[in-house]
Amino acid sequence: MKNYTGKATIVLISLFLVACSSSHSLDIRVSKDNYKDVTLVSEPIAEQEPLRFWGNEQPEFLYSEHDNSTPLTAEGDRLNILALSGGGANGAYGAGAIIGLSDSGQLPDYTVITGISAGALIAPFVFAGEDELENLKTVMLGISDKEVLGKKNFLNTLFKDAFTNGNHMFEFIENAYPDEMIVKIAQRHQAGKRLFIGTTHFDSGELMVWNVGAIAGSDMPDKTRLIHQILAASASIPGVFPPQFIQVEHENQQLEELHVDGGLAAQVFFNPSNFDYNKISQALGLTERPRVDVIRNGSLSTPYTPLKDKGMPLLTKSVSSLTVLQAKGDIYRIKYLCEVNDFDFGMTYLEQSYRPAKATKDMFDKTYMEAIYRYGYGKATRNQLWTNDIP
Repeated sequence: MKNYTGKATIVLISLFLVACSSSHSLDIRVSKDNYKDVTLVSEPIAEQEPLRFWGNEQPEFLYSEHDNSTPLTAEGDRLNILALSGGGANGAYGAGAIIGLSDSGQLPDYTVITGISAGALIAPFVFAGEDELENLKTVMLGISDKEVLGKKNFLNTLFKDAFTNGNHMFEFIENAYPDEMIVKIAQRHQAGKRLFIGTTHFDSGELMVWNVGAIAGSDMPDKTRLIHQILAASASIPGVFPPQFIQVEHENQQLEELHVDGGLAAQVFFNPSNFDYNKISQALGLTERPRVDVIRNGSLSTPYTPLKDKGMPLLTKSVSSLTVLQAKGDIYRIKYLCEVNDFDFGMTYLEQSYRPAKATKDMFDKTYMEAIYRYGYGKATRNQLWTNDIP
């Protein structure tokens, strides 16, 4: 009887594991030998600009040495660049800051906008134009655990790829970034602006930069879904949301890439390869030096928090501290590049001294998000948003 029970248990566990197994097997995943050589499925052959590039590759398509020309445009006398960081629910702070700048007539016409994670969700609204900013507020303050997490099963973290199935998150993104918005993104790209969204190519751990405007304006039949996948991947915290599997090709074989939260590779970026944006400014005949604005959706220091000696609180605190230090390091690097390239630099972040209470234990607590939205909005409208000092 004991032997029979043991065998039955093994069978049940095996069936459970099979039921929970992923269809995304390693035999159809890109490999160490080919991952730099693959192309996107349906990628146009004669595209003028790459639809994506690695973080360590310079975007040389933005400037031609041959005739000192650039496809970019700028309003006024300055090239303005905006970099939006990750931060989860703290993305409400960045949304408030952007809308506050707009309402007070201070929002620059940004030529280049980059986004990671929560910043990736904000960036398309800023890029698409001011008529989309009211939708930015609705989307960022409309995020809730019910809306994007759905049903949670923490056992799935052990046997699947996350404790949510990701369906709610993807549906949220499909609704927030409809076809009409994709058209606006394409039009802005054609008008000389660029939207770069970062994801982490998980197997290699490298930053992938997606030229979203070029994708939106391309002839790819599945471009809207690809853009939704990019946004979902950039904002998909591993273990919370499942990764996005991007379809690629290599030597007539269809393969998959695994993309996750861009924050694993960088919390914020504007120029990871140190491309010389001064060439762009000179080609456009601009008289003022370029300016880089960085919005950190979160704080740059960790609070003093006594913890019980238990695994989950210790792990959560450790990840939080590492994320803050990574963000601070990324911003130091951006500030350094601005100094050596003679760019103006401004940044804003959520001060540790401002800590509104949460009404629930939800990841996306509405009371907290509305408070930091108002805080960012108020700083912007009072002209108190930007600083040069990194704590």
